[in-house]
Amino acid sequence: METIKDSKRKKKHNSNKEKETKIYTFGLINQGNNICFLNSVLQSLASLKSFRKYLEKKIKNKPIDAELPVTVALHATLERLNVPLTKQQSFIATDVVWALQANARRLINRQQQDAHELFQFLFQSLGAEEDHIRRPKSLFDVELIKKMAAKNDTITNIVNDRNPLRGLTAYRVSCMKCGYCGPIRHTTFDNISIPLPSGLPSVPLDVLLRTYAGTDFIDEYNCPHCSLVETLAAIEKALEIGKDDLAKGKLENDRQIIKKALAIDVDTDISDQLQVTKLAHLKNTASKVTMFAKLPDIFSIHFSRSIYYQSGLTFKNPCKVKFPESIDMMKYISGGYLANMPSEPMSAPPSPIASSPISSPILAGIGASCKEDEIPSGENIYKLKSVIVHQGDHRSGHFITYRRKEESDGWWRLSDEYVEEVKLKQVLNEEAYMLFYEKT
Repeated sequence: METIKDSKRKKKHNSNKEKETKIYTFGLINQGNNICFLNSVLQSLASLKSFRKYLEKKIKNKPIDAELPVTVALHATLERLNVPLTKQQSFIATDVVWALQANARRLINRQQQDAHELFQFLFQSLGAEEDHIRRPKSLFDVELIKKMAAKNDTITNIVNDRNPLRGLTAYRVSCMKCGYCGPIRHTTFDNISIPLPSGLPSVPLDVLLRTYAGTDFIDEYNCPHCSLVETLAAIEKALEIGKDDLAKGKLENDRQIIKKALAIDVDTDISDQLQVTKLAHLKNTASKVTMFAKLPDIFSIHFSRSIYYQSGLTFKNPCKVKFPESIDMMKYISGGYLANMPSEPMSAPPSPIASSPISSPILAGIGASCKEDEIPSGENIYKLKSVIVHQGDHRSGHFITYRRKEESDGWWRLSDEYVEEVKLKQVLNEEAYMLFYEKT
């Protein structure tokens, strides 16, 4: 029969065994005490499996003559950060620092210590390496052509391997006076930056995304339709007054060109075709509707926390974003329905938040319900993988990262070389600076 003493000894033995088998992850040393912003970005990217696979494919499929210093250094560092450890260890991300400084010598310095700026520069560097690969090879480089032919080397795989953080937004501008709807235009992104409302203690992420992928209003919009109508009216008035036959002929020519543009395509630039008429430029209020046309595999969000005052002073916005562990991006995607009314969203019938004609869309949604504990289901579900937090004020501070463990739902808190395990509840309660969600 097991005695109380034996039981205590057994528990102590099991506790020691758990400590011995405890798994750690690498920390990153803050060399010179001025690269915590770089360390926080690297730890966040290390949590994104699809991004690591993307880098691996780029290196594997690169042409024989291609040099990808940033890609190679970043991939090696992120893979090392995913090596399980039995004791706490740290290293300096020297290879990444050197590769980035080769592109911009003054990048890593005491004056530039922002994680979002570093993130953008990092992806600009990756894009520049990809663009270099896309450039056509010289047909005069016979030896290179022979090597590529022997290896069956092409750039097709590189081009087709889309950056998992790259998505596509669609936007449409419409005149609130005449109802003209401009063409739907697209822009690419690898992260979105959302300004936070001032004067509020907190705001749900859903409200911010609905505001970003919703309706905004533009003053002083140069409406092409209103401008053509105004120009046509001026021509017809001039024709009524009466001039010599030559002047009338030129005015009539301009009149027909403008009428044709109004009937076919008001966005066509006809200024060079007009003989004597200058186009009017009528300024009106317009609505701008934005939606996500193509979602990336990894959704990166940056919260702009700067508040600027007329006095020239700048402060950090303390507004707390209430973000969930999982989000369903389906409601922010443009679909088959394309509205032709200026005040309507592009892809779906108007919703109380997205299309409410008030001056502050953010404030309109504050009262909306946000069930953060509810786990969504569907095709466009994204799971939180890492969070970057800025501690301090607008002028100085420190960046840390919360990173989901690779094979479990546990989390690490990483402050340079200092690593500790934390609960999800602590992560969701932080004042986020950047969020990284990955498609499930």
